[in-house]
This record gives sequence, C-alpha cells and structure tokens, in this order.
Amino acid sequence: MIDELVNAAKAMQNAGISAMDWHPKLKPLPKVTSKKPCVRIWLTNDGRIDDLELLEPEHAAQLRKFEPCNGQSFPGFNVRSLYIKSLPDGSGKDASKELEKQIKSKDIDWDKELSDATDLWGEGTTTISKISYIFCNVSKSLKDMCSSDNGLDPSETLGRLFEIVSKMDAKQFRDDYFEKVKAKVLEDLEGKWPLSLLIFLGKEGKEDTFSVFLDVKDYVEFPVAHDKTIKRLNTLMIGGVSEENSSTEGGDTDAYGLNATPESMGEKFPEVKLPFLGGVILRSQVKVIPAQSRYGQCEADTFRVGDESRKRTKRALEWLSDREREGKTYGIAGDKELLFAYPHTLPQKEIPLALLFGAQPQGGSNQQKGSFEREDSFERLAKSVIEQLKGLGNKNAKAELKIFSLRKMDKARTKVVYYRNVTVVSLEQASKAWDAGCQNIPELDVRDWSKDINEETGKSYPIPVKVRTVFPIMLYRYLNEIWKLDGQRANTNMSKVSVFTPTDGLRLMLDKSNEALAAHMLAHFVRNSRGYFLKLCSGTGKNEVTSLPNKDYYPGILGLLLFFLGEKKEVFMRECAFLLGRCLRVADEIHRLYCEIVRKGEFPSQLCGSSMLVGMMESPATSLSQLAMRSAPYVKWARAYHGENKPKLVYYWMGQWSEVADQLHQLEWPRRLTPEARAQLFLGYLASFPKSDKSANTDQVNAESITEGEQR
Repeated sequence: MIDELVNAAKAMQNAGISAMDWHPKLKPLPKVTSKKPCVRIWLTNDGRIDDLELLEPEHAAQLRKFEPCNGQSFPGFNVRSLYIKSLPDGSGKDASKELEKQIKSKDIDWDKELSDATDLWGEGTTTISKISYIFCNVSKSLKDMCSSDNGLDPSETLGRLFEIVSKMDAKQFRDDYFEKVKAKVLEDLEGKWPLSLLIFLGKEGKEDTFSVFLDVKDYVEFPVAHDKTIKRLNTLMIGGVSEENSSTEGGDTDAYGLNATPESMGEKFPEVKLPFLGGVILRSQVKVIPAQSRYGQCEADTFRVGDESRKRTKRALEWLSDREREGKTYGIAGDKELLFAYPHTLPQKEIPLALLFGAQPQGGSNQQKGSFEREDSFERLAKSVIEQLKGLGNKNAKAELKIFSLRKMDKARTKVVYYRNVTVVSLEQASKAWDAGCQNIPELDVRDWSKDINEETGKSYPIPVKVRTVFPIMLYRYLNEIWKLDGQRANTNMSKVSVFTPTDGLRLMLDKSNEALAAHMLAHFVRNSRGYFLKLCSGTGKNEVTSLPNKDYYPGILGLLLFFLGEKKEVFMRECAFLLGRCLRVADEIHRLYCEIVRKGEFPSQLCGSSMLVGMMESPATSLSQLAMRSAPYVKWARAYHGENKPKLVYYWMGQWSEVADQLHQLEWPRRLTPEARAQLFLGYLASFPKSDKSANTDQVNAESITEGEQR
C-alpha cells in the first residue's frame, strides 16, 4: 500500500494540494445518525451545563477528539443511556412507543417511571468513573501536550476549555446532564431527541451509546466544536511541525529519499480511519509472523520508510478518502472493499472516475440493491469522464490514471488487491469496448412492467426491455448470484458464491489478455444463472411478463462475455446454438397459438420448446428429435389451419419454422453445448424476430399484452 500512496502524495505535491497532517491520537468522532446523535454540551465558566444541542452529521464529521487509548477521549467521548429498564427481547419497542405517547401528552411521572430502572450513571458505576478519569487525567494530558512550549494561550477557546474542565465534578456533571436531557426529551415535538438518551427499554447489555462533545459558552472567536478550533488543537499537539519537510540534507534517508531517523523507522505505521472500512494500518510486517521473520529481515530492515514518508502517505490516503471526494477519487467496490482512482496530474475540479467504474457511495441498502447504479448510465459517464480528462490539455491527457483497491481481509489486515495504471487513450478504448460488449446481443423480445400507469386502466403495462451496460465493479454481483431452476434466488447463506471479486470486472475491462478470465466468468455465470434464463425464456414463450429483476442487465452480460471471447453477434447469430434457441422459441409460439385457438386458452405448465432447453444443453441431437415428436401435432395443425382466428400469425410462425429448419440442416450439430454455446442458446430463444413480417399483427399482439397487464 505504501508505493500506491507515495504516488498519490507526489501527485498532490505536484498539484499544490496541501492536506492536513493530523496527529495520530486526534481521531474523528463516530458516525452520527438519528438514532445515535452527537450531543454538544455547552459549559458555563463555573463548569455547569448551560444547554444541550444536537450536532448535524456534516458538522460532527469535521470534529475530532484526543484519544490516547480506546474508550478514553476528550473533548468528545462516548456515554451510555442514563437509565435502563430491563425487558424481555422484543418488548422494548412497544414499551418505548407507549412511553413516548405519555411524554407527548405530558402525562408522565418521571419519579415513578425511573423508580424501578437501573441508574447507569450512579456513583460507583463505570460511566461515572470514566467521566471522572477523563476530566482529571485525559484533559490534563492533552493540556500538557498543548502547553509544552507549543504556544497555548489560556485566554483562547481551548485554554478556557481546559480551565473550565479542571473545575468540574463528575457527579455534578451527571446531575446537570440528567436534568437537561429530561427537559429536551419532554420539549421535543419533532422527535429529534432519542428517548434512549434518558432511558433504554430493552435487554441489559444492549443499551445505546452516544457521543457527546464539550464546548464553552464564553468562547473566543470560534467555539470548540468548530473545524478551525480542531485544526488549532492539531497544530498545538504536533508542535507546529510543517506539513512538508522533504529536505535530505544532513541526515539519513529512507527508500523514497526523504529524511528518516532510526527511531522513526522502528515505530508502527499510523492508522487511518476510512469510510466504510474503518481503521486501516498502512503497513504491517511483524516479527511474530514466521513467513516474514525467517530470513532475519523484517519491519524496518526489509524496507526503510521514515517518518516523513509515513506522514505523506497518511495524508494522501486521508485526502483521497475524504467525503467531499466520494464518487470521484474513491467509492465502495463491494463488501469490505474500497476503490480509489485519480489522474496522475490532479485537476482543480475532481473527475468522477470512481463512479465511472461503478464504485458506489456509502449508503447501506442502495449499494446492496444496486439502485444507485441505475441513476446514471455507463455510456454517459464514460463520455463525460473522457471529455474532462482530454480537456486537461495534451500533456495531462497523456498522463497515467492510477487505480487501486483496498480490501479489509480481517479485523487487523487490509490489503491492496488490485493496482493498475492506464492512459486516457486506453481507458477510452476500453470503455468503448465494454459498452460494445454489453450491446453484443440481438434485439430482444423481452418485456417488463412499466413504472408509469395506464390512464385508462390505472395499472402498469408491458414495455420492451432496453439492455443497459453493466458497470465493471458491479459485474461480480451478477456472476456470483445463484438461481434455482424455478427462477427463484436460492434463499440460503449459499445463495451467493464468492468466486469473483469487484475488481475482476476491472481486470476484464482494462487488461489486455482477458480471454481466460472471460471464459472462467462465462462458465460460472451460465451455471449459476441457468434458472434465471430458463424462467425468462419460459415466460417469453408464453407471452408473459415475468417478475425477474435486472432483465436489462442479465442478457447483456452474456453478450459482454461472448464479446471478450471473440464471439461477435454478427457471427454467432448464424451459428448452430443460436439457431437452436430460435427453433425452440418458434416451437413455443406455434404451441401457444394452438392452445389459444384449439384449447380455448388452456396452457400446460411448460410449452414444448422451452421444456427442451435443459436437454438441448446436454444433447442437441437427441433433444431436437424429441422436439420434432412433441411439436408434430401442433405443426401439423398449423400447416392445415384455415380458421378466422389469427391466421396470419399462424402463417408467419410456420414460415419462421421452415426458415430455421433449413438453416439448421446446413450446419453440423455439436454433441454437447459448451458454456459459450449455452449462452448463445438463451440469446437465440430471447431474440426478436423480423418486425416487418409481423406488422399486420402488431396491434393484435399489443392488445394481448395490455390485456395481460390489466390482469396483473
């Protein structure tokens, strides 16, 4: 990870970007949510609580706290609920709702309500002991660090905070905090103040924790909870050391030519808090691991990295992962994985490279469901990003783009799992090829339900599915998903395999030799998603709209993988496997017409063509012989049909039957279909037929589709 971040640090230096060098013990506050807020505590000069305020998530994200050891920090620290009433599992929510009703109606007796609750802030509890230790020891340690010839002025905001806290008593702080929280909960009409700040109703040991941040009412210029005050605190803690000190004169140097001392090279690397991943150690080679120590060369002996290089890499990683650059220089690639991408020559306005590759923003359900992916298209993003990169100038446009991915392997280890340098020209070529690959399929006869509502019926109606280009990072989700033969996802912990990773899509897109990877992907995808395509084909043959998700991506992935195997649609649409799929589809259309006209709309569970899809994959010759026997009554009926109900449609499909049969007789049939051929089989079944021959029946077919939509 060091080399990748050194490159990023050089790019920042060349662009004149100066990032904040945070003291390693000055750490960000926990993420703020509506259920886990951050409470600002305004203190008077005599150490009493004047008021409480909820900090906005954006405000809290700018703040940091001095944390010399886990769980002990200042001026921000975590606290528990004031009281807890132990209840059986599952009954806490109902009890909370009932208590909230009493609070809103002002009909509540707090003395009675808290009489049988446990005081978590009482004398002798861990909470009150922790607060006392923070006031007496942690704050004093921070004050000594800032005052030790570093220029802390007692009259400035931080100086006043230290003076006020030195007067505070933990018990008095608890009493004031209780009264203020109780008043806020009672006066809260908008539901912003969680009831669990005051009392937690539920099983003991599962009570909520909250973040509080001390501030002074009589501040100077800026309060404590302000980004300028936090930066001032950081400057005092690091002793005014400049951010850049790359001089190599008069001292030892490390592997990157920067100043280094033996003491700095022997220390542990700093930790960086990353979005989504949490704490990440930049480099970890320890003597306790035999594989790293057996040759007597480990830690600083293997690779000399001094203090200045460590600071630069830490600043670079923090700058790249800043929330302001989400979707531009970084984004979520998958479970416990972040993707980073940036031009070697950093522009003044960041370019959404991470979004182009499909990295998602941090947002819970959105990245799991892939809904963010649908807000923009790969084609539009690729065009926009390439134009912006070319707009940097000829020299900058020829510079390399840096791409790397970090994955959290376990609680302690983070690994670089992908690293790639590409030029703007190669990225443009790769993105065009990727888009062309997803469109490497024939026009499909697949429909989905519209999002709009028919004004006459008040219901959705069928619309053709338009194939979309999948984002490279998102490809692995579809490859790993397993479908049962009935067209349902496997509802077990094994419903998704872990064969492919997010960056495998980037490898397929950006690497030159990728046929082996494409073949590997296609073999797994055809096997895992066979149930999906069987269900889709079966519904298409019956002229039904199936409820399968992502119909706009699955067929395109088949075309994409075939494209990287050198199978272009202009060629494979004339090959045996594709024509076999079309033959099965035509057989289903004739069978469906027979059921509609002769059997008065009574359909079997499967039509004769789609029922042969599985057998066709294993033994085409045998299955085609069985198809001829099963479809013989329907074909014979169609040839002799002269009725008034849909005669042109029957004649049309008999013409297609003859045409496909003639084409198949001229080809050599394989004994067993390969994964590539199976993909072509599905695409052949789903492909649409010439519209010009069906123009006379278009209105009739659309009417049938709308009728089905009304029945939905």
